[in-house]
Amino acid sequence: MFRRTREKPEPVARARRRPLLMCPVCGSDKACPMDWAEAGEHHWWLLIRCPDCDAWVQATIGNELAAVLDVELDRQQAQIARALSALEAERMAADAEMLATALELDLVDADDFAR
Repeated sequence: MFRRTREKPEPVARARRRPLLMCPVCGSDKACPMDWAEAGEHHWWLLIRCPDCDAWVQATIGNELAAVLDVELDRQQAQIARALSALEAERMAADAEMLATALELDLVDADDFAR
């Protein structure tokens, strides 16, 4: 998302007092960058939205912090993808069980699949 070169960024050694994706208005940890752009050679401009209180916040961050944010967003995206896969598998299992029950009760026949 924020990658400018193929070089791996150096890890950030210092800790921040408030996570970048924590809403400064309500304290929610669900704030998310909605738009971003380069702000010079070493910085990024972010437009961040909080889904809990609908606050919109602008921030300018350095390349090091942008690299940390990029890793965190990738982690969150993978977490969402895993949750989605689990929900889809659960839904498909329920659909298959419902179809099996309908077949057992003779509620479905070939005409149900005709066009």
